[in-house]
Amino acid sequence: MNTIKLIISLIILLGIVISGCRHDDGRVGEYFYRTDMHDQPTYKPQEAPRDPVEGTVPVAGYVIEIRDSEVADRLENPFHRTAARDELGKRLYNIHCSVCHGAGGKGDGTVSPAFQTPPDITEGRFLDATDGYLYWVIRDGVGIMPSYYEHIKSKERWLIVNHIRSLQQE
Repeated sequence: MNTIKLIISLIILLGIVISGCRHDDGRVGEYFYRTDMHDQPTYKPQEAPRDPVEGTVPVAGYVIEIRDSEVADRLENPFHRTAARDELGKRLYNIHCSVCHGAGGKGDGTVSPAFQTPPDITEGRFLDATDGYLYWVIRDGVGIMPSYYEHIKSKERWLIVNHIRSLQQE
């Protein structure tokens, strides 16, 4: 008799456990007794709640619209060279650019033997290129050079352009 009671108790307990495991949408009829965090009348992370007011500047700063190299050629470098800016530009160049282009910009970086050799940015067409064009190449990438849009801020790109100009004068 005890064995039958034990088996019946186990069957009831198993029934309770299984009924608790089924998917439940959290309602009885039209009444919701449970709401999940993901089922809220809020905006998802990828959605903007509303359009920004016309003329506002994003928190991250104004993004320059550059469709092609012709538009880039017309950009003016807003950062004049100073000793402090040159030092920061050199540091940024060494962090982001020297692995391919080399410390002197000759295309002899440490990873260049493993890839197509990058161009020498101290001579040739780069001497005639505008600051805006160099900025655009750093931002959007050209050929095998990847875009650094996500990695280097706008101000930092201009400082790197200034450092490239100092390498070209050496």
